[in-house]
Amino acid sequence: RPALRLGCRIGGTAVAACMDTAAIDALGIAPVQPMLDAIRDVADMPGLMKLVSDLHFAGVGGLWSEGVLPDAKRPDVNVFALYQGGLGLPDRAYYTDTSERMVDIRAGYLAHLERIHMLLGDDEKAARAKADTIMTFETRLAELHWERVMLRDPVATYNPMSLEALAELTPGLPWSAFFEPIEMPSFEMLVVGTPSYFEGLASLIAETDMAVLKVYLAWHVIDTFGGHLTSEIDAAQFDFFGKTLSGQQEQQARWKRCVARTDDALGDLLGQAYVDVAFAGSSKSEAVEMIGRVERALEDRMEDLDWMDDTTRERAKDKARAVTNKVGYPDKWEAYDGLEVHIGTHLGNYVAAMEHLSARLLSEVGQPVDTTRWYMTPPTVNAYYNPMGNEIVFPAGILQPPFFDAYYPKAFNYGAIGMVMGHEFTHGFDDSGRQFAADGQLTDWWEPSVVEAFEERAACVRDQYDAMEIEPGLNVNGQLTLGENIADLGGIQAAYEAYMAWSDEHGEEAEIAGLTPQQQFFVAYAQGWCSLRSDEVARQLAATDSHSPPDFRVNGPLQNTPSFADAFACEAGDPMVRENICVVW
Repeated sequence: RPALRLGCRIGGTAVAACMDTAAIDALGIAPVQPMLDAIRDVADMPGLMKLVSDLHFAGVGGLWSEGVLPDAKRPDVNVFALYQGGLGLPDRAYYTDTSERMVDIRAGYLAHLERIHMLLGDDEKAARAKADTIMTFETRLAELHWERVMLRDPVATYNPMSLEALAELTPGLPWSAFFEPIEMPSFEMLVVGTPSYFEGLASLIAETDMAVLKVYLAWHVIDTFGGHLTSEIDAAQFDFFGKTLSGQQEQQARWKRCVARTDDALGDLLGQAYVDVAFAGSSKSEAVEMIGRVERALEDRMEDLDWMDDTTRERAKDKARAVTNKVGYPDKWEAYDGLEVHIGTHLGNYVAAMEHLSARLLSEVGQPVDTTRWYMTPPTVNAYYNPMGNEIVFPAGILQPPFFDAYYPKAFNYGAIGMVMGHEFTHGFDDSGRQFAADGQLTDWWEPSVVEAFEERAACVRDQYDAMEIEPGLNVNGQLTLGENIADLGGIQAAYEAYMAWSDEHGEEAEIAGLTPQQQFFVAYAQGWCSLRSDEVARQLAATDSHSPPDFRVNGPLQNTPSFADAFACEAGDPMVRENICVVW
């Protein structure tokens, strides 16, 4: 199998180069020196915009972010999109929140910036000055950022405009200098996800000295590639972002980080080798059969919704039937033609892979969407729903224990991965996904009265999670996590009904360790979300993650699930039985 051998050879070379810390340390910052020199030599705004273009092409963040994705109004065509970005800390709240915890984090970030610049050769005074410069500028950027709840609104973030309109929105930013170095088809329209951010950014850059912008961009080169540079810089990055910010006491083993980086850079090559080992036999056919049952269960539930009129119900069922399922691995693997990797040049390999990816994406602007494309690699332990493709994707990585095994009791499989299947399917009908039609187009296909009824039921879910306390003074953000919570609630209901339908056809499974099959279903669901996280990570995710904490992802939906109460003989008034349960799908 030539493709598999090629993947093993190239992927193995990339991992070996990453593991060669002696060679990495010997190079010092030489791998990023050309980027730092280019930043130093910028003299004017056209030069700055070209520099940002070159940096973004290589995978370096700064000032804003961009992407190539299906056009929400023409989901069969790819469009270039611009979004806010450019922060070193996880979210705007880390710069604007005046709580003692956030003040301490900002102090730690300043100390980290100073330490990094001293490692790069600055004396203490110069390093402190650069740290202050970066913090001040990033704070100004953060003040322009939209809050994450706003970013979940697909209508608010869909702002198509011409290049001329973009220029009018951002006077003083010569976008032609940004787009000129990028080899991409000509296009007349792009999408600006956060227009007010770019309007404010143009004003901020106009009043900011070029020297400040250079210090800021140089930091983001180091920040992006710090984990790929010397042991000292790597350790410094971990001390702040790992220990201080995330409460992680010990860095992940280097071999695991190297495999993860190779997965980022060469996911389809690594994926072919992974699938050959980890996803053989009947796994795919078993998973496909389960998905079909879960989807039918959710579609059946639509029949019983008293808040949905027949017109919207039929459209919803049409959308449900149109969902495409991708399971395990793509039908077409990325070839990586022209990409070379070498021993002894770890960061060079990584940048080459990022540039290869950027070139491929940019070449697709204005072109038909490749419906065979996956946005996760096969070894990934995750899954996703893509609203503009109306598709659900389950990589081989999540179709493994404890979520799934072809030889597990069906109760276990339906409780663990079956819930994930129902969760992703329900995303097509959560507060965001419901705004996309069966063909993936962002459009209003619901009757107004049904929208109102949906929002009433979604508010029940929002209010339930708003009341959940992570720690004293810190609650779940019910609006930020609303889509995921609706998907969890719909997912567990659909998975249970799918399992019971299977059981009706094949007979009830045996008890295990005194647990009935129904109890096994819910235990498997809960075990799938077992996790260990630090208080620091829990706080960080509360501000940035659209998912609720794992324990709430279990207890929250189950408090609204009568079949759980029946399985464990829970009674009214028990903690796991809500007085007024939330039902959406």
